[in-house]
Amino acid sequence: MTTVLPERPVVAEPGKVRTWLRRIWGGGQIVESCPSWCTDHHRNDGDGALVDLCHGRDFEAIMLPVFDAEEGTLEMPVLSARIVVDPYDDRRERRMPHVVLEPWQDEVMECLDPDQFAAVIAQVRTHCERLDEVHAALVAARREATSL
Repeated sequence: MTTVLPERPVVAEPGKVRTWLRRIWGGGQIVESCPSWCTDHHRNDGDGALVDLCHGRDFEAIMLPVFDAEEGTLEMPVLSARIVVDPYDDRRERRMPHVVLEPWQDEVMECLDPDQFAAVIAQVRTHCERLDEVHAALVAARREATSL
């Protein structure tokens, strides 16, 4: 078991159990434990309302060059995925591990020629294989959550 001290940065690794003492606003405290898949650092989770706590694991997004009127072409994340659980939320679906998917940041890719378009398709196809890994991790996280 590794103890998390919210004041220090923590390198979080899936599979390592981490616990810390959390002061609850309004009084009391609880020993909080991360699920095995959680990689959040929890530096700012030493105190607060119970419902404000969540555990998560980010997965790599693909970066695509997107035109921005002010900045020119910028690399923007596409299909960002994160597994999250909100253990103290009132809604059951949030207390179970779930995916937050950010498909796009309201940007448009314009004027792609056939080769550029083919390159985007190839990147998205490769990333979909990564999303299969996110799916497998989500299934394992939910299995762990229901076995508690």
